[in-house]
Amino acid sequence: MPSCTICLDELKSPVSLPCGHIYCSECLLRAINAIKPYTTLHFCPTCRTPYSIVGVNPALVPQHLRPHIVPCVRRVFLEESTSGSKTSPPGAAITECGRLTAENTSLRVNCGLWRKRAEVHAAATLGLLNLARLAKEQAEKMKRERDELQKQCQILKRKLDAEECVILSKFRSAFVFSRGRATD
Repeated sequence: MPSCTICLDELKSPVSLPCGHIYCSECLLRAINAIKPYTTLHFCPTCRTPYSIVGVNPALVPQHLRPHIVPCVRRVFLEESTSGSKTSPPGAAITECGRLTAENTSLRVNCGLWRKRAEVHAAATLGLLNLARLAKEQAEKMKRERDELQKQCQILKRKLDAEECVILSKFRSAFVFSRGRATD
């Protein structure tokens, strides 16, 4: 069975556009619904040929012209080829199709695994970034505390120096006074 060029899987309920390209009806419906704002003129996903999704009411068309009115999006009924028919593709094409289908499945699985790994990596990176931010904030806080303590230490040293000067001057005046009494 042919494959849809949108989902790359086998055609499920195939529909045909006026340009002749065939897609799954669900894939085409998703492509039509993805267009915002809603419009009745759309373009083929493969060749970009315009087509309309407006249906024509047969009651409005004269009887003699009705056989010539065909909807733009038509359901297609594909027959499965039998293994004994002359139109079956050669063995190499079947092998290649099987290989490509298996590769497609493998790539989808690997894509899912890599997506999960990327999510884990992103979460770990986000955790490290948050940890680094917290460490930086803590370091800044500690620096501010250190600066404040250094200021307080400088103030206390000045007070101590002032007190020492006062005590030394009192001691000198007391020493001079006591020496002066001792010499009298």
